[in-house]
Amino acid sequence: MRTSSDDAAGAYRAVEGTGATPEGFMKMALDATRNLLLRAEMAIEAGDRAAKAQALGSAGKVVEFMLGLSGAAPGDLSECLASVYQYVLAAILKGNAGDDKEAVGAARVALDELAATWRKIFPDVLASDDSEPELSSGRRDHA
Repeated sequence: MRTSSDDAAGAYRAVEGTGATPEGFMKMALDATRNLLLRAEMAIEAGDRAAKAQALGSAGKVVEFMLGLSGAAPGDLSECLASVYQYVLAAILKGNAGDDKEAVGAARVALDELAATWRKIFPDVLASDDSEPELSSGRRDHA
């Protein structure tokens, strides 16, 4: 059941990227997705299937959006990004279907790596980046 505070938070998130540069918008999308995947991992650990499904559903929508953007300028970079996004979507589906925390973690690690690269290329896009705590990737090779 959605509450008015959920609606207010959703409205805030809907306009949060307004006026952002494309690079800044991608940082926000990557960060939001990584956080949703982390929430899903915690929900799987806690046995909260509803929270897991909600977090993974939201993460999937953002990744599908980024996948759509990756085809806007065809080329090698777009193809590489599309491959990462498709990998993440497959891991989200596997994680949701089988309560597979490792699959969700692998998706998050892939996005952690992409976000780190994005921040190296565009270091000054968001002033608030320095204040955000880094999530430990718990990197394991799952590919």
